[in-house]
Amino acid sequence: MAHRTIQLSDLKVGMYLIGVDRSWLHTPFLRHKFQISTQSEIDTLRASGIARVTIDTERGLDLAVLEITPDNLAPVLERQPEAAGPSGATDAPLERTTVMLADNLALAKQRRAEWIGRLNHIFEGTRATGLVSYAEASQLVDEMIGFIFERQAACYAVMGLREQDPTLHEHGLTVCTLSVIIGQALAYPREALQHVGVAALLHDVGLVRLPKNILKRTKSMPPAQQALYDSHPAQGLLVLEKSGVRDVEVLTIIRHHHIDPARPVDTEGQSEQDRAYSALVGIVDQYDELLTGQTGGPPMSSNQAMTQLYQRYRNQPYLLDQVSYLIRAIGVFPLYSLVALKTGEVGIVGSITPGKAHLPILYLCRDAKGASCVPPQELDLAQEPEGGRSIHDIRDPQREGIDVESILRQVAA
Repeated sequence: MAHRTIQLSDLKVGMYLIGVDRSWLHTPFLRHKFQISTQSEIDTLRASGIARVTIDTERGLDLAVLEITPDNLAPVLERQPEAAGPSGATDAPLERTTVMLADNLALAKQRRAEWIGRLNHIFEGTRATGLVSYAEASQLVDEMIGFIFERQAACYAVMGLREQDPTLHEHGLTVCTLSVIIGQALAYPREALQHVGVAALLHDVGLVRLPKNILKRTKSMPPAQQALYDSHPAQGLLVLEKSGVRDVEVLTIIRHHHIDPARPVDTEGQSEQDRAYSALVGIVDQYDELLTGQTGGPPMSSNQAMTQLYQRYRNQPYLLDQVSYLIRAIGVFPLYSLVALKTGEVGIVGSITPGKAHLPILYLCRDAKGASCVPPQELDLAQEPEGGRSIHDIRDPQREGIDVESILRQVAA
């Protein structure tokens, strides 16, 4: 294990605590080794008189982790070619823009609900028969690609409105959606998008063959359970092959998608192109697991998850490329994001400023005192004077009690 002793002032949410500079008997914690999930835990350590702590950098964030921020994003983005993502700007008039944003978000919510129902039907059929309806899965992905192509930002935004503990098929749908978004941003040909999308949709289908109590990987799995869980890509291949699936590209991605940071990437029998597709699905899979806490840790924000992935693969250039693609496709502050300014004001990202992704146009829906702005006020951060208002962080609309679609319709009214 990689241990590091640091000042308490350097302890961050996401780090894994394994020791403190005084007896645990003098602290209110019942557990002596755990991942820091809230700022209040750090405050409790400070109140207990603790000044230095020891962290396990393999089980949580490291002190030297690169924070993914607008100020240091440029070196990351230089790792891949220019590509359009879900945060692209539009030149349409304001009224038309906000109406279209609201309509697209509403339609994306509706379509995602339909897709979840269809994928659940596919997975339940696999659980009952041991076979997968590959034709249904392929048809679903074909429809998704066409829809996502026109509404990338809305599809990404809707992913953030789901529950923190997604079902197996919801996770598959999310990995598929984001893999297609990144593939489109990288100008993958239509056939490649189909292969990547189907593989991402079904990447965990092998888990339906395992006992339900180990469907989600945890950090404390007994070795036997861990080995069984790790067999799910092979189990998925058995299901697909038994179902008569012969798409070599899809089978290859599923076989190799399960990336383990502690082990070298298995590239046997893969072309460079196949390797890229498998790595993309694998990185997106890990990103969603970090967002939803499926690996036993607390759910992370998008920024924390991207930072964690960057830290994991910063010494593996090939996989770091995939992380960079993910960061580029999502953007710094994507359309529909709810952001808080350093002044305390809260607003929704309604348009991205070309060449200045960290200075979008916002629709402020709360003022610095927390009162609602009716109607929402437009703020172009690119026009703010030096030292003026700037974004502090991204917020969760559900936790803040803000209906993004409703705010956009108020702007257009």
